[in-house]
Amino acid sequence: MMQYRSIANTDMKISRIGFGAQRFENPHDRDECVETVLHAYKNGINFFDTAMQYCADQSESILGEAIIEMKKEPLPFHISSKCYYGDSANFREMLERSLRRLNLERIDFFTNLWGVKSYGDWLECLRFGAVDQIIKAREEGLIKHVSITTHMPSEDLKKVLSEYQFDINIVGYNVLNAPWRTEGMKATQGMGIGNIAMNPLGTGIIPQYEDVFKAICIREKQSIVDGAIHYMLSSPYVDSVLVGLRNKSDVQDAIDSFNSFEPYTEEESRLVHTRLQESIAKLDYATRHKIAMDICQKMYINREEVAALMDVYVLSIWRN
Repeated sequence: MMQYRSIANTDMKISRIGFGAQRFENPHDRDECVETVLHAYKNGINFFDTAMQYCADQSESILGEAIIEMKKEPLPFHISSKCYYGDSANFREMLERSLRRLNLERIDFFTNLWGVKSYGDWLECLRFGAVDQIIKAREEGLIKHVSITTHMPSEDLKKVLSEYQFDINIVGYNVLNAPWRTEGMKATQGMGIGNIAMNPLGTGIIPQYEDVFKAICIREKQSIVDGAIHYMLSSPYVDSVLVGLRNKSDVQDAIDSFNSFEPYTEEESRLVHTRLQESIAKLDYATRHKIAMDICQKMYINREEVAALMDVYVLSIWRN
């Protein structure tokens, strides 16, 4: 049965598994996609993350149709969306468009701080007045809470949080980058900010290289997907794990993974990293470099983290 976590600076309780609405298998089959969302909701998932341009720009509209049905049910649900625009005119236009598509008068989370990778990115957000636009929309009652999505190392995240305290941080966090991001997550939680962890499978790299990364599976009969999700759910700093779900089968797999979850001890969480490091160390340099290059082709990847993980020369890897 699904469990829920209270987000400290809000009145919300969100499901430990969240629905990432960026990977619908066939976004032009509206009925099938809406059924996928409702299947998740009926099984207790109540946090849904979408954005402009997701799924051929269909994701928000798909969720909007599902929301019409979800409004008839007793389980509270919470919606997050995003846009790229920091200037006032475009931001307001995108926010109002998202609200129309989602069939909402007010959205729980809406941000133009999408994919902040460094403190330098944050300074650019401030220069364009991006945060001011979110705060203004909140004051007008269009947005309930202020959020940010980040892919930055811990020290950069701490700097950002010292300048503005958000309500939630939707953060790229998984077993591969945890050594460089956990302290930032800890600081976030210490300030009463919720942590929604996205990219549990490393944007697909973990199952792509299952022979290498299966070392993260420390429990009997764990699939590699289970291993990745269970590690994150065991973190004391993760409120919800946001999983990209394509169809009803993916939804069921995520629910089954949660139902089989038993929290790791601190020793078991350390064991995951020990086994992962040992598995990578067995590879020759050429193989490590190939994997590092493949990881770098994914969006929002920190090259320095990848180089350290795979033990390769940082300047020898890049995004093509």
